[in-house]
Amino acid sequence: MMFQTEKPLITSALVEELHIKSAVRKPTAKGTPLRYSSAFACARQQGYAALEVEPSEPMDEAGAWATGLGTIIHEALQDCISRKYPSAQFEVPSQWNDVSGSCDALLSTDEVDLNGSLTGTHLLYELKTMGTYSFDKQVGWNRMRGTIGTPEGPALKAIAQAGMNAIGIMNENPDIKIDWLVMGSITFEALSKNKAANMGVEGTNRFLAEYYIPSEEWLPVAQEELDRMDAINESLQAGFLPDRIAKDDNGDHIQLTPQGRAWQCDYCAFRSICATDGNGAVPVLQSSIAKEGNE
Repeated sequence: MMFQTEKPLITSALVEELHIKSAVRKPTAKGTPLRYSSAFACARQQGYAALEVEPSEPMDEAGAWATGLGTIIHEALQDCISRKYPSAQFEVPSQWNDVSGSCDALLSTDEVDLNGSLTGTHLLYELKTMGTYSFDKQVGWNRMRGTIGTPEGPALKAIAQAGMNAIGIMNENPDIKIDWLVMGSITFEALSKNKAANMGVEGTNRFLAEYYIPSEEWLPVAQEELDRMDAINESLQAGFLPDRIAKDDNGDHIQLTPQGRAWQCDYCAFRSICATDGNGAVPVLQSSIAKEGNE
């Protein structure tokens, strides 16, 4: 008689390893307190991470699965890119003041053929893996109805992250000029063949998308976010945890509260700690993390 186990024993092997790896703190690219990949994230959350506070809500198995699959795809794609574009560089680190990170790939404009339309010496490539909801927003699909509306393109926070990498790389390498960001998107579930045919979607476009973004669009967004992170670090240097200010999908500042329903708080590793520390800018020495350190 068929039965389902209370918990998968064999099928869970990969996610178990990914979950263990997710608990290991990842250093920033150049040992800075802040990282490019936190673009648009809550200032308070970035403060806790910079101070290496132990999470009160560690990542669960589902989160580890999503991020782990993303890492596997990133590494596999980088391997393939290296064969298609031999001069490509990967995980190129850079720093801007006290923020650092590394890009997915840096490619020569001489090697990427777009009929000579690309300027500058290099392209910075950033890949994002995502579920169907985020992908469909980018390309303007309504899978349920089988229609195509207005595409939104890549998330502004992803553009900011890639742009911050570009600014950092150019700042440290005067011979490199990055005029264009290339944003790649991969969704885990392809559009069905039937709906693809009805919607006029062909080939790899059923699950891949790629966008070329000029500097006049990405540079202001990225520089503004670097300035915001400079302010976050200044607050930390002055001995204060910043207020719970983040940016939404439109790049507008928003006030968060751990008792609210914002997705940023739902997925925050420091939600309980933040709730205890209260509103506004909080002196580090009067915060819950200082009290725990004195126990």
